[in-house]
Amino acid sequence: MDERRLKYLYAALAVLFGLPSLVGGGAAATMLLLMGLGQFGHGTLASVTLMPLWGLSGIAGCLAWLWLSASYLMQGRAGLRVRPAWWRMLMVGGLAAMPPLGLALWWGIAVHAEGFNLLLLGPSMLVPAGMLVWLKRQA
Repeated sequence: MDERRLKYLYAALAVLFGLPSLVGGGAAATMLLLMGLGQFGHGTLASVTLMPLWGLSGIAGCLAWLWLSASYLMQGRAGLRVRPAWWRMLMVGGLAAMPPLGLALWWGIAVHAEGFNLLLLGPSMLVPAGMLVWLKRQA
């Protein structure tokens, strides 16, 4: 495919999968961060450390996805040649999206189909993020 069609495909994936996940996942990540910081001194060690780290990971993934998406849509594949820190942040955000993905799959299959709504809390952003990684590998 030529570069123009790849940009159109990526823009469609970003709108369909990325933006809903950015809103839902970004809000959930911010809530996790604030809840973890609010329990500082009162909660268990897991709630004081894991919740803020998970929230920061989600926020980092959202920011990296926004930066890399804007770079690709404005500059093409040349825009994906950025500092490795952005790719690491995207990877950390992808790792933060794995628990909601597992929970959505388990809940959607075993309990009820409404469990697939949990995919809007971050895992659906893995589709456009995966395409960004694929485009970077192709360049």
